[in-house]
Amino acid sequence: MKSKLVALLIVLLLLILLSIYIKLEVPFSKSNDLEDVRGKIIWNIRVPRTLLAIIVGGNLGLAGAILQSFFHNPLAEPHVIGLSSGALLGATLYFIFSGSTWDIDPFLTPWLAIAGAFVVLLILLLLNRKFQSSYTLILLGVSLNSLLSSIIALILFLKQKTFQGVYSWLLGGFNGKTWEHFYLLISYSIIGIIWAFMWRRKFNLFFLSEEEIYSLGMSLKKYQPLTIILLSLLIAPSVAVSGSIGFVGLIAPHLMRTWETSDYRWMIPSSYLAGASLLLASDILARSVFYPTEIPVGVITSFLGVPFFVYLLIKK
Repeated sequence: MKSKLVALLIVLLLLILLSIYIKLEVPFSKSNDLEDVRGKIIWNIRVPRTLLAIIVGGNLGLAGAILQSFFHNPLAEPHVIGLSSGALLGATLYFIFSGSTWDIDPFLTPWLAIAGAFVVLLILLLLNRKFQSSYTLILLGVSLNSLLSSIIALILFLKQKTFQGVYSWLLGGFNGKTWEHFYLLISYSIIGIIWAFMWRRKFNLFFLSEEEIYSLGMSLKKYQPLTIILLSLLIAPSVAVSGSIGFVGLIAPHLMRTWETSDYRWMIPSSYLAGASLLLASDILARSVFYPTEIPVGVITSFLGVPFFVYLLIKK
């Protein structure tokens, strides 16, 4: 298990180097010190973008692994069941009424996104208790995702003056992101990341029945609201910064579960590293495939994720 985690770390480090130095072209400058210009590009553009991709990908990988345990469903993923759309709706309301997707408020943006994800999670939890079917949950989540996407589209239609900026953000990506966005993301994410690592043994219990959990002297109801808060801290700030990026939380945990085990002592660290690597690799592709034109990262992850989701749906 440790050797595989080391292998994941090595892959991530190689991707970091590739992300920072790939197609690093210094623009025309009157300055003779091209190395100084090169250094500024690396530090002010490439490094924060790379760190953002790592943290967002890791957060989504963690959230996907936790959701699959929480709902007893191997297809549960933030984008598929509507959590990302809930966070998107909350952040979209801020962006629309503030008139910009670049002037991020360090307080309002993530907290409105957290509120949106939190409400969607509560709705899904209530519906899941009523129907008692893990696969009905996926249908409910997809329906809720479509509803929220329609609400976002309606808001954008009514506020067309800021449509273009918000639309680019909705597609998902890290173009134009700076250290400001990194500080915003890490200030919220660090709580969820540490929390998830501390609870990695507890997530194994979610696969047990309520009777089995009670026999161990524990209460599932005690952990449900706390898990909702944890998931909101992982998903919402990531969406507020990067926009809609789907299927990372589906692909990363499944690959890690197939590679080693479903034990969450392995799943939590490996899903984080796999999610970070997957999104960073997608970001590199987004910058490179049609260079110098950049395509949204969310498009890349959807091309990877939709066939993967269909395959799992047929298999299960």
